[in-house]
Amino acid sequence: MSHSKYPLLFLLLCSSLFGLVKESNSREGLGLRVSTYHSVNKEVKFGGFTHIAFGPGESEIITACTTHRFLYRNSPKESFSVSPLSVKRHHSVVFNPADQLYYANDTDNHRIIAFSDPSKNEITAETKEICGIKLQRPHDTVIDPATGWIYALNPNSGHIFRFTAIGENQSVIKAPTQGYARALTFANGKLYAIGSSKGRIVEVVDWEKPTFKVYDSFDPSGRQGAAGSWEKTGLVLNDAEFFNGHWYATSYFTKSCAKGTDFNENKFIRFKTLDDLVSGDWTDLSSLVPSGLTPYFMTVNNNKLYLATFNHESTGKGDSILEFSIN
Repeated sequence: MSHSKYPLLFLLLCSSLFGLVKESNSREGLGLRVSTYHSVNKEVKFGGFTHIAFGPGESEIITACTTHRFLYRNSPKESFSVSPLSVKRHHSVVFNPADQLYYANDTDNHRIIAFSDPSKNEITAETKEICGIKLQRPHDTVIDPATGWIYALNPNSGHIFRFTAIGENQSVIKAPTQGYARALTFANGKLYAIGSSKGRIVEVVDWEKPTFKVYDSFDPSGRQGAAGSWEKTGLVLNDAEFFNGHWYATSYFTKSCAKGTDFNENKFIRFKTLDDLVSGDWTDLSSLVPSGLTPYFMTVNNNKLYLATFNHESTGKGDSILEFSIN
């Protein structure tokens, strides 16, 4: 994904104009209704959407990775504004109700930050290492709602970090992701690391031991990579999320990385169990995501599934947040 930068003064003066719009277009298939929840303003291309988070209250915050900004609003009735927080190719953010702080992976600044108000350029706390291990392009920050533990991930090494706040109750384990890993997820009270290159989901069975259970996706290609296509690399998992009785998974498939193969096939799939991922017993939902857009991180909120998508080839062109609901 390409880089672009905007002067801070310009952002602050014009942020109210940079709202995203809710669109009425929708389509249906396989028991799902999908609509474009938000899309890039046609005049100003803040793109590279990788994640949307909800809370506190009705607040929403979107990670615009390639344009190095958060977009935020206090209510769905408002337009989005551009946060002045200085970040670089960040990938996700989560709100922690225990201390009323947002926690984000500031990926290319190799740090995790905490902040209380996205409208201000103020960081409450930050760290570039946990338990003596340096953060190297940290990805995905998630919280266990039952326990309050916060988790983050070093994508190249498979290190998963756990803490209750920056500098507090820290520990780390190394998951057998076998290659690049982009995401973490919680499902049915369990933590999973999403191994991208291998198309692997790793269940953390016991943090203290530590022990794991590995699920490798069906892959007739016999190859792997950080991006590609179903035919070229097999699944290249960006994220996996459990929603309404099914697992949903996204893959980093793009036109340029597909090298002439179909870059839409199996980029967004659904399956009943993790064993079905291993056997290849899944349903291809890719027709519900516009061609050419890469589906990235997912979020479940109020019985709906939200999917951040971006245009790998042209930042901001079609980038959107999709909303899935059950028919």
